[in-house]
Amino acid sequence: MSIYARISVLAAIAVLALAQVSAYASGPVARVTEIQGSIEFSRDGERWEPVTRTKYLFPSQYVRSGSDSSATVINQASGEINDLGAGTTIKVVDGTLEVVAGSNFGVQQQASGGFWQALRNKFATTQRYTTVRRSVRSADEQPQVDTARNIAVGAPWPELVWSNAGPEYAYRLHIGDQTFDISPSSTSEMIRFRVPELASGEHTYAVDVILDGETVYTPRRRSTLNWLDAEQTAAIKAELEAMRADPVRNDPFLIADYLEEQDLLVPALDTYREFFQSYPDENDMRPFLIKAYHDLRLLDLREKEAITYNTVEMMGGSTP
Repeated sequence: MSIYARISVLAAIAVLALAQVSAYASGPVARVTEIQGSIEFSRDGERWEPVTRTKYLFPSQYVRSGSDSSATVINQASGEINDLGAGTTIKVVDGTLEVVAGSNFGVQQQASGGFWQALRNKFATTQRYTTVRRSVRSADEQPQVDTARNIAVGAPWPELVWSNAGPEYAYRLHIGDQTFDISPSSTSEMIRFRVPELASGEHTYAVDVILDGETVYTPRRRSTLNWLDAEQTAAIKAELEAMRADPVRNDPFLIADYLEEQDLLVPALDTYREFFQSYPDENDMRPFLIKAYHDLRLLDLREKEAITYNTVEMMGGSTP
């Protein structure tokens, strides 16, 4: 592809990304789960595709059920749990769900959904990270490794991650006055390191890049790592268990958002990654994963996901 063609493609992607910010700024409104039989989804009410797993709905999107089919539809804003019965079509209108055909749609349970509003607000923020900003490193430029500015780890969640600079590079991790040497990894898309137990509280940390035993890159400043104590760990685990036991809050994006609020950025990223490994077509929600890569300074992976997100949207929301 010529440089002019590449610029045209990137420009088109950028325009598309801006359009998506406007279209989906309010974030997801509802979640479709517990699918039985034939359930279909449409962005415009004309082109339909089957739904076989959890599906998130945005404003102006539709879901319909076939004969002898059913699903559970949770209004994330209000907390209402609705039964979608056979032969019924619903549409998302702003923050509500309206029946446009059929009559088998009713409230099964009413619960508070205010906790979802913060996540819907966050969705607008995630859009800024979907712009493609690829930079090219010159042949003689040494690789750089950045790290999350603030991150929490603890006994249940001991991992740090950073970008893999290349198969020939090793790393030296500094945590306070401790040093850990990490061997090169030829295939990993990121480097993962399990931090041994530390004293609870804050520690500084940084990652040097090593080539043939020589340090070729040292960051100008260190980041902050907080090792969670037993009381903090117990409180977080209890809240996660409560969320998973609640049919409304048992949602991977709510769980990941809670982990991010605790600065547990790596388990939050893993939650997003597990979701998209299971549901790769759920492209509308991909900005959450893109932002998670950005927060962990995994910029190559962020770029890759941003390209995927915008490319799928240019194709009308369908994967190749």
